[in-house]
Amino acid sequence: MSSSRIPSAIEKFFGYVETTNNYLQKPIVPTNGQRLTLADADVLIWSNQADIGAKLFLAKKDPLQKGPSINKKVKEFISDFKIFAEPQLDIIATCLAATTDDALMFNVVLVRKKRTTIFAVITEKCNVIFTLLGGGKIQFKCRTTKDAKRGALALGANAVEVVYIIGDSNTKAPSADEMGNGKLFSKASFILSLGTINSQKVLYIYFRWTNIKHPEVASPWSELQIIPIV
Repeated sequence: MSSSRIPSAIEKFFGYVETTNNYLQKPIVPTNGQRLTLADADVLIWSNQADIGAKLFLAKKDPLQKGPSINKKVKEFISDFKIFAEPQLDIIATCLAATTDDALMFNVVLVRKKRTTIFAVITEKCNVIFTLLGGGKIQFKCRTTKDAKRGALALGANAVEVVYIIGDSNTKAPSADEMGNGKLFSKASFILSLGTINSQKVLYIYFRWTNIKHPEVASPWSELQIIPIV
């Protein structure tokens, strides 16, 4: 993470160290440090650094002490504190208990992991009935075992996938994974138009449920369907 979360301008830097330390040391139960899942030892180091920083800041403003030596110590202190504090700020930024008030206090952007949705594999096979419409068109109605009387997509599916070849009665159909033609239909009932040129030929086709955005959950392929084209 960038050290820009911690100011570099001297007055702003020491003000940041002081106010964040006061916030961590606030006498509440649990303490802000505990709520933000910081280790007690690191909260103690933060407090000790704040005490050292306060003395350095006073020395820098004191006409009798300020000069190159103090300036060097201040510069080194700022660098060392940032090295120590940045990992603590990372913890705060990713802490689920952190609030917008915490984010404003420590000048961090809260990181919220997106919820991961796990999609279950569709285990039910696609059951199909068909109607020959003529002109090379076939109407299909895909169903689940629960919706045997009407077309309906299976749970987890938003489409029907088909793969097919057109041949004759002597054609030896390959497996579904070896089929050349494939189409997706977003509804359980649809018409496959093969053209009048294919009338009197034979359609060899497989069906399965799928999810267009998550094809990895697709169901097993149906049994091979052999349908005359009229």
